[in-house]
Parts: sequence; structure tokens; C-alpha cells
Amino acid sequence: MSSPRLRVQFETLFEHYKGQDSGVQLEDITDILFCTRRNARIVLNKMEEEGWLEWHPAPGRGKLSQLIFKRSRSDVSENLARRYLDEGKIGQALKVLDNDTAKLAQVVEAYLGIVQQEGQQVVRLPYYRPLTNLNPNGPMRRSELHIARQIFSGLTQLDEKEALQPDLAHSWEMLTPQHWRFYIRPSVRFHNGDLLTTSIIKDCLQQLTLKPLFSHIEQIELPGQLVVDIHLSQDDYTLPLLLAESCAKVVLPKERRAEDFDRFPVGTGPYRVVQNDDKRLVLQAFDGYFGFRPLLDRVEVWVIDEAYSSMVFPSLTKPIKPDVVNYSDEVELDPGSTLLLLNRNNGLAASEEWADYFSQRLNSLALYQLLPQDKIVELGVLPAHGLKPGWYHHTRQGQPQPPCSRSVTVAYHAQHPMFPTLVKCIEALLKQDGLSIQLIKYDHSVESTQDVDIWIKPMGIATNRDDALAGWLLNYSDIQSLSRKQDFDYWSNVVKQWQATENAPFPAKLLGKSLVEQKQLIPMFHCWLGVSKDHCGALQNTKCNALGWFDFSQVWVKPTLSNNE
Repeated sequence: MSSPRLRVQFETLFEHYKGQDSGVQLEDITDILFCTRRNARIVLNKMEEEGWLEWHPAPGRGKLSQLIFKRSRSDVSENLARRYLDEGKIGQALKVLDNDTAKLAQVVEAYLGIVQQEGQQVVRLPYYRPLTNLNPNGPMRRSELHIARQIFSGLTQLDEKEALQPDLAHSWEMLTPQHWRFYIRPSVRFHNGDLLTTSIIKDCLQQLTLKPLFSHIEQIELPGQLVVDIHLSQDDYTLPLLLAESCAKVVLPKERRAEDFDRFPVGTGPYRVVQNDDKRLVLQAFDGYFGFRPLLDRVEVWVIDEAYSSMVFPSLTKPIKPDVVNYSDEVELDPGSTLLLLNRNNGLAASEEWADYFSQRLNSLALYQLLPQDKIVELGVLPAHGLKPGWYHHTRQGQPQPPCSRSVTVAYHAQHPMFPTLVKCIEALLKQDGLSIQLIKYDHSVESTQDVDIWIKPMGIATNRDDALAGWLLNYSDIQSLSRKQDFDYWSNVVKQWQATENAPFPAKLLGKSLVEQKQLIPMFHCWLGVSKDHCGALQNTKCNALGWFDFSQVWVKPTLSNNE
């Protein structure tokens, strides 16, 4: 890539000659650029290689050489800015555009969004970090959950209206509340060409029994071709719904996986991973998909350098992030919340005195008031009074004192736009009471939860349904390892009673209230979800889901028609 210095030298020449082709002598160039004859030749040759100008030296002293400008100053700046965007360096791109965010918006808009490439419809979206862990068997963050749903299939799925639909199983029946039968689609293949068999599905279901939500799966049988029977140890009228959870996706057997399976997973879903590194994730439509092939050929998620990532909005027509007050009415709140998870098992909060202190001192309003105003606008956060928007869980507030002076350990995702700022606010409050703070920063999950006193966590609920709390609580909230056994047993039994009762509404508010009242967690903030239909231009059917993205497999590009058509 050409250096910023070379661009400045081109701009100097362009301004001196007012962009007009000119007859010049090499000595003129050395005077303008303040360099030697040798360096002037090198600089002119480099500019010619970049396609910015043509340099035709004339033999003999006193003869004029020809300097022909092929690009304008703005062309060169924008071209260099695009190259920096190739590398995710939006800060450098902004610098070569003289820190003009309006120019940057134009470049980003032309670079990201909807493009036609080699006859394919491609959508490029910006994101602030690499998406490296796409294996649904492990801990996953919100965006990884969304991507995994594009790569993998389960026996069942929730559609864009969050209604239960067939997936790998085309139909099912409840023989008894403890015996379910699923009928599997024939000739389904993984992205690598391997045939999906009921034996693979059986192995995946057996792995699920390690999770509390599926611990009642007792036996898996294969009574016939493309038939899977699930026997349970307790009544469950909700099993097909629970099997739509991300952790229940069907994955390739371990012995057939490559070492880099987390980055390059192989599923049976509508998209396959063709590139995934620190600069971009590329998903290609899977032509062998058993369902409707996506109309969008490729999705590229481009990683923007962290320092400037908050400037870029996940939008196709307005890539520079708008003010919160200008968000469309159709942009909704995260259906969960960011929360503080207290270690009631073996951390400081195992003591009632410390649990009381944390619950009162670190309430959402107290921390919200300490957030810098620009961060509130940038991140689009609101104080949470309950686990979900519109819920109110009463907690005592005041100025309590800690039981003693000591260090408090706080864990948080290292790559998150809000958590470093939130940690500083927590530290400021605790320091006022004579407490110090130690930090545990991690990429995917905390190695040893017994070292944690407070864990900053996003809920990452995949749907707006109240029963999504069941999967969150029992599968991936990490509450089991940080809670008192009697508390977790109670919450688990609430879920089990719901499963065992036909057509029962999910007791979401009861669970939410109990989690707060038992001082297991402190709801912090609700966040605005990112994508609105107003920001998607020609892209159709871009309804924002509960994970803040749109379903790639359901969107399409509306063509531009000529006036006489």
C-alpha cells in the first residue's frame, strides 16, 4: 500500500500545478517536494505505479518533461481510504480524508452495503471485532449466536416471527409426554459433502444431556430409517421448542472436524464459512442446502479497528452511526439486559452482608449516572429496572457500607464496546467505600468462576419470547456455577413444572423476580438493537431479530428498474 507521505507529496504537486498537465524540469519537482533528484525520480515512479499520474522524462538538459495527472486529490484520498478499509483501519481512512466524517460516510457507503461481484449479490456489514468462536457446543456471544444460526440446523427452529417450525425434522409427534418421535428429512448433507445420518443426530442429542435444560433426556433410539425417538425421565410438553435452542444444533462428529472447527465450522445450514480471520468473516450461500437456497449469495462481515468501531453503524444506507434520538421507531430494545452476576456460591456475595452491599451500591441508576454522556449516546443504553424491558424488580437502594475493606474481583469480556467503561464506573463507586478492584478479562469464558466476585454479562437472549429465559437460565447463563444449590434447584424446578404442564404460560416474571430478590444478579442496562429497515435500502425483508441482526437467508436485493419498465 502507498504511504500517507506519498499521498501528501502527490497533493503538494497537484496543488502546485492546480491539477493541470504541465511541462516541468526535474529541478522543479525537487524544489516543490524538498528532496534530491534521485528521491524525486523514486517518488514520481511510485506515483505512476499507483496510477495517480504519468511522468514522461525528456532526455537532455533544459528540455521539459511531461507531468500528466491521472487522478484528482480527492480520488487519491478516497482510494487510499478504501485500501485502509480493506484492512479494517477506519482511523487511518479517516485521517487521509482530513478527519471529514461526511467524506468517510460516502466512502464507507460505497465500500460496504450491497455490491455486485462476479455476478453475485454480496452484502458487506461492518463489525467491531472478529467472530472467532462459531461452534454452538461452546460458550457464544450474541453475534456468534446469530451467525451459528445461519451455518447450522437443528431438529426444529424458530422462524422470523418466532414461531416453531420444522428444520432437519420435517414433522414430529408426542407418543406420550415422555416419548417424542421425530421424522428426519432424507439426503441432507453437510457443507463438506458428508451425509447427515440419524446416528449423528443421536450423538448430538446425547451430548445435550450434559446441559441442565436437557438432563431429562434418558434414551435415544433409532426405530426405523430417518426416525429418531427421544425418551425422557419426566413429562415434557415443550421438547420440540427446546430443541430450537442454539446449543441443540446438529454438528459434524468430532472425529470428522478439522482443528480450526471453531473458526470454520461445518453445518447443514443455508450458509457455509469460506473465510474467517481477524479482518473478515465471509459466508457463502450453500447450494446443497435442503431448504430454500438463500437469494443473497454472500455475506461479508468486515472488522473495523476498535478505536473507531463505534462510528460505524451496522447499516447499509447510513453507515455512520446516527444520534440515538434519530433512531427509527422500528429499532427495538434488546429483549434481555446487561447484568451483574454475583457469585453467591464461593465469592464475596456468598455472604448476605456482601450480597446486600453489592445489590444496593451497584444499582443501575447509580452506575448509569457515572457513564460519560458520549458513551450513553454512542452505545444507546437505558437503565434496566428488570431482566426484560418493561419489567420492574424492586431492589433497595441507599448508601450501604461494605462489611470490611478488601479487594473485589470483577470479570468481563475483553472485547466489548461498553464493558471497559462500565468497569471504571464500578471501580469508582467501590473506591468511594475504600475497596480496591481486580479485573479478569477473557475472550470466551472465565476459566475458574471461584475467582470471580462480580461477573459483567450480557444475556444474549436469541428471541423475544418469554420462554427464551429457560434456555438462557439453564444452558448458558453460568448461574449454576455461581449460585447457591438450593436457589438453582428452585429455579430449575420452576422450569421443569412448566415443561410438565400442557399449554402452560412460561413463568418468566416469577423467575426474573426471584433472581433479583435472591441477589443472584443486578440488571444494569437495556441496549438498542442495531439494524432498522430504514437503514437497509434495497435489501428487502430485513426485520431485526432479537440478536440485533437480520436473517441473511431470508433477505433479497430489490433490483433497480429502468424508467420504461
